[in-house]
Amino acid sequence: MNYLQDIYFTNLNMVYNMGGFFSIDGETDWSWAGGTFEQCKFYFITEGECVVEIGNKTYHAKAGDWLLIPANLWQSYYNVKGKPFKKYWMHFDIYPDTGLVDFLSLPFMVSVGKSNKAEKIFDTLVKAAMSNELSDKLTVKSCLFSLLMEYVKLAKPEGVSVQSRSDARLDDVLRFINENLDKPLPNELLAEKYFAHPNHFIRAFKDKTGQTPAKYIKARRMETAKRLLESTDLTIAEITEKLGINDSAHFSRLFKEQYNMPPAKYREYFKSQLIV
Repeated sequence: MNYLQDIYFTNLNMVYNMGGFFSIDGETDWSWAGGTFEQCKFYFITEGECVVEIGNKTYHAKAGDWLLIPANLWQSYYNVKGKPFKKYWMHFDIYPDTGLVDFLSLPFMVSVGKSNKAEKIFDTLVKAAMSNELSDKLTVKSCLFSLLMEYVKLAKPEGVSVQSRSDARLDDVLRFINENLDKPLPNELLAEKYFAHPNHFIRAFKDKTGQTPAKYIKARRMETAKRLLESTDLTIAEITEKLGINDSAHFSRLFKEQYNMPPAKYREYFKSQLIV
């Protein structure tokens, strides 16, 4: 039996980047020769057929099939000509990482059968995403988790349970990290907050979150940087300072490791997608 700790779900977050409903006639191409993409994808086929390669596996998807493509995994795709092709699509991020997909050994494609529940959630999300109302922003967030929930239900991962290990000390440490990302956060300091020897703290942290403290802190800082690049006009140097990183070049390397492109290029890419 594999166990996910409840602390994982305490820190689980999903961020919608963009999405919509895509429709073409039977003679138009929808294709990509192949490469990696820095965000996770959902494709939900409502009409027609397509071929999607993910990693070293090929999937022939038709109406009612739902594809999950994890971030940074090689992929290619094309539609099967001769009939109209329609799909809902979505780009999103999972934080602190996409380990949930690997841990549950989720398949990259499931079928919804006769149910149209997922399609209704996609439709609600796409409509809410076009609005600037606060309530609709919350609707988008709610739909993200609802879609993940539905996908996991359809995938039916076996031999996995959630083990509750409430740890108030770790909750305090995580809160301290999230409130002090602009400061140095060595293991010795965090271990003091946890009231344990650093070696014991590191083992306990990894056991209950699935990550080392350093990996968790890096992910939280890069998530914050990504949000600042998208929503502010702060310079790279100003963002670097807010993250408590010594120099902009080091920050750029860390950001590229996380998202496969340097921060300045990501900001340019994000703004170009908004125009489209």
